[in-house]
Amino acid sequence: MMKFFVAVCLFFTLASAEYVVKNKDNMLSYREECVKELGLSADLVEQYQKWQYPNDAKTHCYLKCVFTKFGLFNNDTGFDVESIHVQLTRGAADHDDELHGKIAECVDKNEQGSNACEWAWRGADCLLKNHLQLIQQSLA
Repeated sequence: MMKFFVAVCLFFTLASAEYVVKNKDNMLSYREECVKELGLSADLVEQYQKWQYPNDAKTHCYLKCVFTKFGLFNNDTGFDVESIHVQLTRGAADHDDELHGKIAECVDKNEQGSNACEWAWRGADCLLKNHLQLIQQSLA
């Protein structure tokens, strides 16, 4: 009986570590938090609301902030391909499919040794250029 109890506890611990799909309300909240944390201008915020992300240091850090709050980027390990896939498919990810491979192509292990903002920018820029429609649909 004790082994069963331990197994059940272990199962719930592992299950709770799975990525939870976020929605538009989460995105709006994360955007607002990141804008405040980084002290971004109204001009930049207006661009971001149109899904336009200029290649500059403030935008790099903004994207890192948002992807971090989503639980999709970590300063030490970079992007979590599996969690991004789960988010884009709204929980219906098959990690052996073509989309998973395309997401993986957008991320790197920071072999360049860039700061976290630049690292996040590289992956986010690729994801936004190649999967914007899926990103937007996943947040609808």
